[in-house]
Amino acid sequence: MKNKYFLILIIVTVLAGLYYTVSRKNSKKDLTICAIQYIEHPNLEKMYRAFQEEINKWAEENNKTVIFELQIANQDVSLASQIANRYVQSDADMILALGTPAAQAAQRATKKTPIVFGAITDPVEIGLVESLEHPGKNVTGSSDKWPYEKQFEMIKSLLPETEDIGIVYNPSEANSENAMRDIRRIAGKMGFHLYEVPVSSSTEVYTAAQSLVRKSDIFFAPADNTVLSALDAYLKVAKQYHIPLFVGDEGSVEKGGIATYGPDYYDLGIETGKLAVRILNGESPSELAVVRPTTGTLVVNKKSSEYFNIEYPDSLLKQAKIFE
Repeated sequence: MKNKYFLILIIVTVLAGLYYTVSRKNSKKDLTICAIQYIEHPNLEKMYRAFQEEINKWAEENNKTVIFELQIANQDVSLASQIANRYVQSDADMILALGTPAAQAAQRATKKTPIVFGAITDPVEIGLVESLEHPGKNVTGSSDKWPYEKQFEMIKSLLPETEDIGIVYNPSEANSENAMRDIRRIAGKMGFHLYEVPVSSSTEVYTAAQSLVRKSDIFFAPADNTVLSALDAYLKVAKQYHIPLFVGDEGSVEKGGIATYGPDYYDLGIETGKLAVRILNGESPSELAVVRPTTGTLVVNKKSSEYFNIEYPDSLLKQAKIFE
């Protein structure tokens, strides 16, 4: 009889162990993805929303729960660093960094926690990754390098008399310096003359734009966080002095810029989310190639274009995304 009871006890113990193992395997483990967004901007908000959608789809398919936290640094490098350090101390499973200073802050904060970046002009130049194909660190993500040549070709086709372009930019931003190198090269090749005014904060953008009024046929806003965060001030001067402001991204067209040809930030957010999913599935960021835009979208602000008497060929409008 004792042997019988002992055998039953062994069977119960084994079954209990199997149940515990299976239960743990199928249980939901909360994952925390913490995001730093350097500035408030429609492009970054679009990317973050698309990123969340992709992660939530993966979580549902894999019986996981993902908790998201988003902090906006309000164009403050020191605050971005504080946010990144807090995320690392709280044992976040992953950090999403939107904007160059946000990604740099995250990289300084940790060499261990996976970092996925978005909206970075040149991640190699600023030292985020060793190469686009093989990042080589705990960091990977997506680049949104704008196609300046196509943007300037569009300007030339719409306003062929344009010669002088006024540009406000912040030379202390690595992404802005990278953009300006491309812009100078392309503008020179296409016969444009650039008038540049450097600023160090968004509060200087309005005055800087005013100083360009008498020199400029048009204004252009490059990939510059300082300028984009003060786009309303730039637009105010443009409208006041009837100088068209061309921009390089869809979000800025939506806010009132004339038009652009550039990456779709929702699509980039989806692709960035797919990279994050691969990391959550166990792959190393160091071996996941940086995602780059493969196509562009023509985006037009109809109201702004009409205000400045800019007309578009039907062939262009048929392929354009139009904001009324």
